[in-house]
Amino acid sequence: MPNLNPENTMAPANGEKRKPSIAARLRSSALALVVANLAPLYGVLGLGWKVAPILVFYWMENLVVGFFNVLKMSRAQGPVGDTHMILNGKRVTGNSRKSLIRFFIFHYGIFTFGHLIFVMALFSPDRKDLFAELGMALLALSASHGYSYRHNFIGRGEYLNASFARLFFQPYKRMFAMHLTIIVCGVQVQSHGEPLGALLVLVALKTLIDLVSHWLEHKKHAS
Repeated sequence: MPNLNPENTMAPANGEKRKPSIAARLRSSALALVVANLAPLYGVLGLGWKVAPILVFYWMENLVVGFFNVLKMSRAQGPVGDTHMILNGKRVTGNSRKSLIRFFIFHYGIFTFGHLIFVMALFSPDRKDLFAELGMALLALSASHGYSYRHNFIGRGEYLNASFARLFFQPYKRMFAMHLTIIVCGVQVQSHGEPLGALLVLVALKTLIDLVSHWLEHKKHAS
């Protein structure tokens, strides 16, 4: 007698469950990313932020990205032999993990500090309570990146394909692509008197870049 169970009739012939698409797997973490990016929107509409506080907020995200990248480098299990990376005159191997993580913390820290000096010198934020206001926004960013790390990198097994040597460069690619665009647009907005509409467009542009970068990053590590 044939089995008329709808679940069995819908199952693939080989008995394996169909994997959800990359878009479906990233839906919840992308939503968390959008929610975190609402923080500068509240800053603009509720706290009267201009360009400078927004860019300081985006700079603070670099600290969160760097922290979680160290966690990713610590857990990554993908092959490193194809990277041909050299550290201290020696080729990076599976035994170079701790040394490369220490070098990343040192190098990324210097680079991030230089980025802060640049933002401060170029936009001169003068709000005395700026960093207090940014504290809650930083918590929102940390929650968003933490959820993505736990849900995608660990929960979806992306760490099995990720190479800690390749992860070394990942935050720099994001920083150059995103922050160069945001800073150039920020200068243009500031030169036109920082109208509300332009500030909102700046926030929307950064959110869009964030989502595209998020999708490309996790697509690369997805099994």
